[in-house]
Amino acid sequence: MSNLSEHDFKYVLQDFSQVYIGARYSYKELVESDDTPGRLQDAIYRVFYKEVSPDMTVFEHLLTLKEDSLCYQAFSQLRIRIKITALKENMDKKGKGKASYATKDISLHEFMEDETIKQDPDQYLIQEISFKKLHLMMMHV
Repeated sequence: MSNLSEHDFKYVLQDFSQVYIGARYSYKELVESDDTPGRLQDAIYRVFYKEVSPDMTVFEHLLTLKEDSLCYQAFSQLRIRIKITALKENMDKKGKGKASYATKDISLHEFMEDETIKQDPDQYLIQEISFKKLHLMMMHV
């Protein structure tokens, strides 16, 4: 999964009720994007920049996130969902190994409990985080 191009998973998309953020965005790029909701930009300035470097990506931040941090509290208020793709090794009928990918969408709580992602990040690709616009509007910043 290391052959990603520069702009893979760098996006901010919105639909009627959700916001989707590509995990390869740095917080600086996220703040500078015209598509990022203003309330989220404000939260990044007030909360995230107290704990992380503007050059840190969402992907890197999730791998180092601690449960006692302000950023964890902010992500909890947003009730983020994390989309992860895992490299799986399956055996075919002839006994040969065949690589396949499985994508799952998990909560922040499930992500924090799953130590395998943090221990072997090369086997997992954090693609995006998503959250409801309603939770963003109710967020305390």
